[in-house]
Amino acid sequence: MSENKDDKIEDVLVDSELAKKLVPNKFKFTSQQGRARRQKLLMGAKKLSETQSINDITLAAVCEEAGIPRASAYHFFPNIEAIFLALRFLNAIDILDVLRTVETVKYDRWQGYLTALIDRCVQIFDEDQTKAKLIYDTNTPDFEGDSFGEHMDHQVVKLVYDRLAERYEVPKFADIEDVLLITFSIVNAIFTVSYRRHERITDKYLQEANTASIAYLRCYLPEKLPRKND
Repeated sequence: MSENKDDKIEDVLVDSELAKKLVPNKFKFTSQQGRARRQKLLMGAKKLSETQSINDITLAAVCEEAGIPRASAYHFFPNIEAIFLALRFLNAIDILDVLRTVETVKYDRWQGYLTALIDRCVQIFDEDQTKAKLIYDTNTPDFEGDSFGEHMDHQVVKLVYDRLAERYEVPKFADIEDVLLITFSIVNAIFTVSYRRHERITDKYLQEANTASIAYLRCYLPEKLPRKND
């Protein structure tokens, strides 16, 4: 995990409600040593999650993996759940950054763009399976009771809308936002089933996600949206 990722924790979460769950003192410890220790704890948790169930990983095990005294770890994260919530936060940022690289210009129809977006998500999970584990595995920490998870869902939906609106004539965002949120939920639900059955997103369930999301959106979008450059 690069220092830049640690910067994102500092900058974004320090004023967020989620920060109260992640650290006891709103990232009071911002010294170079403190930042390095926080990064080691996150990387230690990530490494352990590659081979173990997240539900079985303890704060003591993460501290041992990171080489950080347990007493010092409490300055950065009050418990193991907070560490994994921080990792989920960083993963969400990573995923959103990658999805921004998928452009509509390559696709004549919105279905092609949507399929490419879903395919790219699966590629992300294949490249780093801890990302899928933190989202879809059972008994993993969630953003329950915090607005951050909902905010990230809206960020993904807004990205999809903005990309479509760049190339196609689409309804106003306020008119289609809920439809896109439901589409996003459909894909997530199918990915959850796949992961919990196979510990990965299989080709079969990838196809199911593509089919279901396109079928649902076809109820609200024409088969071929007018392109803005036509």
